[in-house]
Amino acid sequence: MKKNKRVVIIPTFCEAHLIKLQIPNLINTIKPDVIIYNEGMFPAGPESNTQVDDEFIKKFTLDGVRGFDFEETQRIINMAKLEYPDVEIILQKMDYPEKQHSINCFIQACTSFGDIEIEEGDILFPLEPDVFHHHDSADEIDEYIEQLEPNQGFRSIWVDFIETQYYCEKWNLLPFSDMDNFDPEAGRSRRVGIKFGDMKWYKNVLSNFMSQNYTMLNPTDLFTFHYPWFKFGKYKALRYAQLNRKAGYLEFWDGALDVIRKNETGQDVMIRNSTDLDNPKIYAGYVEIDHPEEMKQHENWLSEE
Repeated sequence: MKKNKRVVIIPTFCEAHLIKLQIPNLINTIKPDVIIYNEGMFPAGPESNTQVDDEFIKKFTLDGVRGFDFEETQRIINMAKLEYPDVEIILQKMDYPEKQHSINCFIQACTSFGDIEIEEGDILFPLEPDVFHHHDSADEIDEYIEQLEPNQGFRSIWVDFIETQYYCEKWNLLPFSDMDNFDPEAGRSRRVGIKFGDMKWYKNVLSNFMSQNYTMLNPTDLFTFHYPWFKFGKYKALRYAQLNRKAGYLEFWDGALDVIRKNETGQDVMIRNSTDLDNPKIYAGYVEIDHPEEMKQHENWLSEE
């Protein structure tokens, strides 16, 4: 009986600092046959509102499309090919049409498999370069995959970590606020694995890239570690440049990140200036949790000594 492939496919732009850690994490947890990184700048940014002007292009790209760390990404991929010869690891260049909405860019990237032929029954993982799973979750992921039929998939509980391993967006913690009545639907979830049936259904799942509305996928207890704010130096500058927010928003956020990095009290930190003090979305909450081993090598990781 022919074995179905496991294919991880990831759009990326200026994420070499995470990709070098993500590849071994993917191999240890998802156990893919193929990993594809599709590199290139979304013309209007990840949320279709980035001001991609000449200054942005000059500062953050090599040629107007490739990220400033593209050569480092190439080096990482080449080294990974040598270290993991049983996994096909591919880096492709993406050129998206001008003024393309970020949802369309994401769909294009997650359906650009190059020479890899996708067949019914293959398990696709359309992920992002800042997504990790715990090193002990491989068996759990296998169990969820085994339950799938074509045109079915599963999602996980996503928690967004901010600046260090000790803080995340507080509303992400809602599923865990009452463990006697654990509710995986209380926080946020995103797609993880999809058993391919046909391209129409797969693209429909991908189209929820911004809404994050994945009711068509099976909910699970799987915990996904998301590190959108494990940024430093030029990577953090790029993240700010990509976000088109009202005046004062990013300045307040930047100050909050500084407080988080220095915070030794374990108290909540306000990350968004608001008068709605009862809204958990305006806070970062302190949490002590065992993270994926690979992330302990990241520049934002605080020494636990």
